[in-house]
Amino acid sequence: MGRFHFPLDKVIRWRSLEFSVEQAKLKRLGQEQIRLQMQAAALGAEKSRLGASIVTLADPRGEDLRAMVDYGATLRVRAQRITELRTRLERDLVVQKKKYNEAKQRLQLLEELRERKFTEWRYEQGLELEALAAESYLSNWNRERR
Repeated sequence: MGRFHFPLDKVIRWRSLEFSVEQAKLKRLGQEQIRLQMQAAALGAEKSRLGASIVTLADPRGEDLRAMVDYGATLRVRAQRITELRTRLERDLVVQKKKYNEAKQRLQLLEELRERKFTEWRYEQGLELEALAAESYLSNWNRERR
């Protein structure tokens, strides 16, 4: 009775590594998405504070208003940049999810094949053991009859 050997074990290890890499990429993109969402929320809060800060000025001057308008324009540019980054990230996430799912499927197929082959091997081992036990029994029975 030999040990179980699956000839595609190296392929399974390689596919497992590939899956781990794709999973890590997907996780990194997910973290980047969260970071951009937090930046967008912080920017929205900053815009709100800017609007409310004009009321708090005791004696607003033209240069104060000009600075607020310029800062508001800067916030709009930053918001547009974040929106562009989020859009690009969404596209990258869709592509990466597809790669992740494909890698996962390739690995699962090999693991299922390995499990089927292992089940077959176990069955064959059982048959061999049963045949060996039957031979041993018959051999002992023949010795006892003599």
